[in-house]
Amino acid sequence: MAICGIGVDMEKVSRFENASPALLNRIFTESELSFCLKTAKPAMHLAARFCAKEAAFKALPFDEISFKNIEVLSEPGKKPRLKIHDKRADVFKIDVSLSHTDDAAIAFVIVSGD
Repeated sequence: MAICGIGVDMEKVSRFENASPALLNRIFTESELSFCLKTAKPAMHLAARFCAKEAAFKALPFDEISFKNIEVLSEPGKKPRLKIHDKRADVFKIDVSLSHTDDAAIAFVIVSGD
């Protein structure tokens, strides 16, 4: 498989500390919000997921996809993964790496295909 796209994004966690419910619902899926809002520091996890979505926008070889069509799936004990809710993405392998501190979050996405 060859690399088709690479994306990275970094954000300040503080951008998500007092985000309105309307904004959060526009960007994140129910599953993502449920996961993040149950944590001790939701803004840190929200920022990392936002970074993953922005990095995916940069890495995917097609346009016109919404925030909610890019979903970060989190399972206890497993690394996060991206689910792209768009048939155009079915032919690609998508890897994501998330990291965060109290102040900043970053995500890196690699899209591979034949």
